[in-house]
Amino acid sequence: MIVTDRFIYIHVSRTGGTFLNKLIMNQVPGARMLQYHGHLEDLPEACSHLPVIGFVRNPWDWYVSMFSDYRRKGQFVFGVLSDRGTLDFEPTVTRFLNLGDGSAASRRLLKHLARIAPRSINARRPARNHLPGLRSDHFANYPEGIGYYGWLFQLMFRSDRGHPIHIGRFENLRHETHRLFEETGTPITNRIAAYLNAAPPLNPSPRPKHFVGAYGPELEQLVAEKERAIIDRFGYEFSEAHKYPKTDYFRHLGPADITALVRRVREIPESLWESQNEAKPNKIAQLNETRHIMFRFITDTERVFDYSDHPVLWNEWKNALLPVMNQAAEKLGYSDYRFPRVMLAKVPAGGDISGHYDGEASHYVHKIHVPLITNEKAVFHVGRQAMHLPAGEIYEVNNKRVHAVRNDGATDRIHLIFECYNTEDYGKPD
Repeated sequence: MIVTDRFIYIHVSRTGGTFLNKLIMNQVPGARMLQYHGHLEDLPEACSHLPVIGFVRNPWDWYVSMFSDYRRKGQFVFGVLSDRGTLDFEPTVTRFLNLGDGSAASRRLLKHLARIAPRSINARRPARNHLPGLRSDHFANYPEGIGYYGWLFQLMFRSDRGHPIHIGRFENLRHETHRLFEETGTPITNRIAAYLNAAPPLNPSPRPKHFVGAYGPELEQLVAEKERAIIDRFGYEFSEAHKYPKTDYFRHLGPADITALVRRVREIPESLWESQNEAKPNKIAQLNETRHIMFRFITDTERVFDYSDHPVLWNEWKNALLPVMNQAAEKLGYSDYRFPRVMLAKVPAGGDISGHYDGEASHYVHKIHVPLITNEKAVFHVGRQAMHLPAGEIYEVNNKRVHAVRNDGATDRIHLIFECYNTEDYGKPD
């Protein structure tokens, strides 16, 4: 908690506080640190006339950042809930979310936290990375029905004094800081503006760049339930701020004439499926027994713009493939577009594809599926939704979410799969 001549800053963990602490302490008149991670209710009465600023973060993103950062720093709450770091992301975050569920397991965890947390935090016992501003009584009075992040956010800003509270979004930290300073009458000096424009991020967590893929459908839903107050208040969704948005789960783009293509696919010899599957570049364990024929593939998994054709198969098949692919691109509203990946995928009868999310480059394109040969027991799962995709229909799927396939039918399921991007949106970097 920092007091300045113009406002009080409340530092909620994993919301850009290190970056903001440096800015405020060095550039805002009258700034003094009262308590690192201090709570608004502990503010001295003499400062009660000042407005308050702070930041909120998408809860799904917050838990990913928290897991990486707290594990690295040995934060004591994390140590208890992760069994000293032995539990992975999903079971650890589930414990954070369920602390107030009233179960015997959660009561034991809260009792342990109350026992090891400090009874008081003051200048002689300050908060630190491994010992944040949480006391024994906080855990002893943990409320029911709320996730850890929502509880922490409420706890940090709890006060009976009626302060004007201004909350910014972490996702637009620099712009929002400028806005909050203006709302509290804080002059934006040249040095403050320069810091907000050019200073590098501080204390970033060593985590995946995108958080959506970290969540299976059950954990995604648990966050939605337990963090409902923050999600509803600030309008958060299970998606990332991005200039290249995807469909949420599935998007139907209409029918396609697949008659000629299906006829040709049925004529593919098993030897070609086998040889091409052996040579494919996308060999990941989650694909299980699924086989692929690759017509085009990106040459660098981080760069959607660099791709190459199979030296023989693309030329042999492009006249059959492109009419369907072009139809999908036009349904997306594109006129100048590219297809960086094109393939056939065969999930055998009784087979499956385990839950996974696609790599970095796929986050910036539309992933299109056109079922060619299928059966009603072939089901596609994207996040919490599942559906059978009928033959001859074009679907975009969100490949940033965890997705999976089960083919419980008696016949193979074969899809044409390709990716599409609009050159007006993406261009091509040098």
